[in-house]
Amino acid sequence: MLPTGLDVILTPGLLILAFIALFYLVLDSSLKAIPLILMLWLVIVGFLRKIQVTHLHHAIHNRLFNRPALNQFYAYLMPSLILVQNATEYRKEHLKHHNLNFFTTKHDADAAFLAQLSFIPGRSRSELWLNLWITIFSPVFHFLFLRARLSSLLVRGKPVATVSTLIMLGMHGMLISKYGWIAYVLAIAVPMFLLYHISALLQFLTEHAWNIAGSSVKNWAEYSERCWGRFCGEPYPQCISDSLGGRLRHMIHVMYWMFKMICVHLPVRISCLVSDLPVHDWHHLAPVQGQNPRDWQDSLYLRELAITQGDCAGFGSRELWGMRSMIEHQFLWLENIACHYVVPDRSDSGNTTPHNVVISLREGKSACVTRTVIEKPC
Repeated sequence: MLPTGLDVILTPGLLILAFIALFYLVLDSSLKAIPLILMLWLVIVGFLRKIQVTHLHHAIHNRLFNRPALNQFYAYLMPSLILVQNATEYRKEHLKHHNLNFFTTKHDADAAFLAQLSFIPGRSRSELWLNLWITIFSPVFHFLFLRARLSSLLVRGKPVATVSTLIMLGMHGMLISKYGWIAYVLAIAVPMFLLYHISALLQFLTEHAWNIAGSSVKNWAEYSERCWGRFCGEPYPQCISDSLGGRLRHMIHVMYWMFKMICVHLPVRISCLVSDLPVHDWHHLAPVQGQNPRDWQDSLYLRELAITQGDCAGFGSRELWGMRSMIEHQFLWLENIACHYVVPDRSDSGNTTPHNVVISLREGKSACVTRTVIEKPC
């Protein structure tokens, strides 16, 4: 692991270099540049998400730097530069998210956000999958997400954040003026807004067992059941026959495995489940294991160590592999919840949107799903 200070410096530095390289490739207008453009889109989204969900996340927990003043400075500076939620709102919502009384319920801002997008208990998996694809390609979703990002900074942010954001928007305007709308959209808007929104949606959707119809958790055991590890990859195919046909089938399976590892799992790891997100359950459950959440830089190793030392938190029994399995697991959980609820509003007032949605449990299905869905190898 890189030292935190060096990582904090390198990440935005490499992000700027990636943007410069992307502008160069877009302006080159060559077909051979398309694969590199696609790769840089993923890399840029990954850097942006890392700044948000790793550096800013641990800064508002006061764990990015040893000095609180540095954490506060970073938390108030970076949102304006990458145009994300201001530090004050982020800290308030996220620390509330950790509270056992609100965790994953309708009072959790993250759960409320997903509920507003119609990822609600009681819907069938087919409905939820359709809703996911519609949301990803919906201009309304991207517009509302962008509006929320900008209004957090310009309307509800502190004066310094507002001024910094206006300066950044002015720089965006200069890029449009100099290079034109097409170059700006391909080099800035696609990775910084469109792909960023999709990455954030998939990350939030698969992060916890959300249930706006349920009550708060009563103990650490219930808290733990709403957390899991998320990993990218799948087992290497085994050769089950030494015959010529068996070897040929094995070769095909290996080629397909390589394709999925490079073209499916690797992009997800680079652009969505960045940094320590695969072991986000450790972030919530480290105290159960007797470990210190301040050691987040080593969380990937500490989680494995916890499994070998008794696994009090149950990490080893709650692991999901592959984005499809993560989504399927979440949808299976939502599908099997019996409930009567209203879709919550994300406002501080705690009001609810009067949808009066009534969902009844389908016959033959349990009200609680705790088993893990693992993607089967080819």
